[in-house]
Amino acid sequence: MFIAVIGSFIGSFMLCLTYQEGSLFRRSQCDSCHSDLVWYELIPVVSFIMQKGRCRQCNNQIPLHIFMTELLFFMLFLLFFSESSSALYAACISFLVPLAIYDIHHFKVPNHMLLLFACILLLIRYPLLFDIQHLVYSVLLIILLHLFYLLTGSIGYGDIKLLSLFALFLPLTYFLLIFMLTYFIGGIAVICFLFYKHNLKKIPLIPFITASTLLVFKFYDELYTIYFGGFL
Repeated sequence: MFIAVIGSFIGSFMLCLTYQEGSLFRRSQCDSCHSDLVWYELIPVVSFIMQKGRCRQCNNQIPLHIFMTELLFFMLFLLFFSESSSALYAACISFLVPLAIYDIHHFKVPNHMLLLFACILLLIRYPLLFDIQHLVYSVLLIILLHLFYLLTGSIGYGDIKLLSLFALFLPLTYFLLIFMLTYFIGGIAVICFLFYKHNLKKIPLIPFITASTLLVFKFYDELYTIYFGGFL
C-alpha cells in the first residue's frame, strides 16, 4: 500500500512536469489563478476530494484528468509492485501514463519528457548498450521505424521517437510484442470510434503504446507463448 501512495505522488508530479516544462524549478501552482499551492493541497486524490475538485483560492474547477491520473498511478503501482519491484516498470509507468494523457489532449509528445525518459532508461538499462547483437537489432528497428514514418505518414514522429527508445532499451521480444499489441489494440479502438465519428482523421497512439507496454510487462510469458510459440 505504501508504494501505491508513493506512486500517486509520482503521478501527480510527472503529469505536472509533462504539461509544464518549467514546473521542475518552481512551486506547484493553480492552472487558473497561478497561486502557489500549499502542502495540504498537494496530497494526491485526497486534496481533490476534500476541495470538491476546486481551487481553494479562485474556486475554479481543477481538471479532472489530474485526479484520474493520481488514482490511476495508485492502482498501477499497487498492481505492478505488490510482489516484485522493477526500476524499468516504475520508469515506464511514470512517463508513459502522463504522455498518453498529454497525447490525448494535444496529439503530440513533449520533447523534454522524451529526453528525460531517455536519460532514465540509459541510467537503468545501460548494460544493454554493451550487447553488440542487441545494438544491431536496435539500429535495424530504428531504421525500419523511420522508413515506416517516411513512407506511410500514418504515425507521428513523436511516436517514432518513443518507439525508438523502446527499440534501444528493451529486449527485442518485448519491443515486438509492444509494437504488435499497439496496432492490434489501436485497430480495434479505431473500429469502435468509427461507429460514433465517421470523419475520424487521426487518433493519439501513445495511449495504445502505454496499454500495450503494461500488458506486456504483466503478461509477458503468456503473450510470448501466444505470439512466438516459445521458439524465439
